[in-house]
Amino acid sequence: MSDTVENTAENTAENTAENTAEDTAEDTVEDTAEDTVGDAVKDIVTARHGAALVVTFDRPEVLNAFRDRTFAELGAALDEAERDETVRAVVLTGRGRAFSSGVDLTETRERLSRTASRDLAATVEDFQDVTRRLVAFPKTVISAVNGIAVGVGAELAIASDLRIAAEEAEFAFMEVRRGLYPTNGVLYFLPRLVGHGRAADLLLSGERIGAAEALGAGLVSRVVPGEDLLATAVALAETIGSAAPVPVGLIRRHLRRTWELDLEGVLALEVEGCLACLRSADLAEGLHAFGDGRGPEFHGD
Repeated sequence: MSDTVENTAENTAENTAENTAEDTAEDTVEDTAEDTVGDAVKDIVTARHGAALVVTFDRPEVLNAFRDRTFAELGAALDEAERDETVRAVVLTGRGRAFSSGVDLTETRERLSRTASRDLAATVEDFQDVTRRLVAFPKTVISAVNGIAVGVGAELAIASDLRIAAEEAEFAFMEVRRGLYPTNGVLYFLPRLVGHGRAADLLLSGERIGAAEALGAGLVSRVVPGEDLLATAVALAETIGSAAPVPVGLIRRHLRRTWELDLEGVLALEVEGCLACLRSADLAEGLHAFGDGRGPEFHGD
């Protein structure tokens, strides 16, 4: 599980030595880990923006490090979005200068110290549930990466359907530099996004890349000024949300499946998708709206 609070925390903004960054970030986590245990303060804040639910990681004092509570609140936010039929997409972002710097190392060390070796596999599998949740989620997930994205931050981003980055965003998969192994499907998603060679470079070197390089590699689809990031992500969510839900949902699922299929398998998925759309009431609405010269009102029927 990704050791990332220490990975890039302070050296990104202050150009300090890597070891200094590690110590500073660890001290910050330890000093603030218990500051928000009350119910009044949340690790995650949600807000509606039209058809999008914006989910903001809100622990800027520790670069939005994830602890158990953060994972639980993210799950609750996704549950909320899934239940609400008026939510068509979810936007994930962070407050401050990080998207997420990874897991809270203090809590992770404490948990591992209490975990018997025979139970470690179950612990890792529990940690992977966030990826399973995002992949199975029935609505579009957009990561609006506002800053540092390493460890679980990078993992959440690449498991999302789409990634938009602020100009100051940075990505890294630094596990090898701490004696750790990538988790949450990194070895599955990353080569498919950037190619085998580029994925090997990132994973074996642990080096950071900026937003422009991430765009060139195919890790993100858009790079925008930081002040425009949320508006751009919400606008994209609105655009996707205004489309017919049946084909949008099928395309999301089928895009992941096509990675493992030959041409005939993909052609079979096209038949499945076409039949589902032909049976949908939204098709008639789309055709009528086109004929009437108005925008369609899709309901996912």
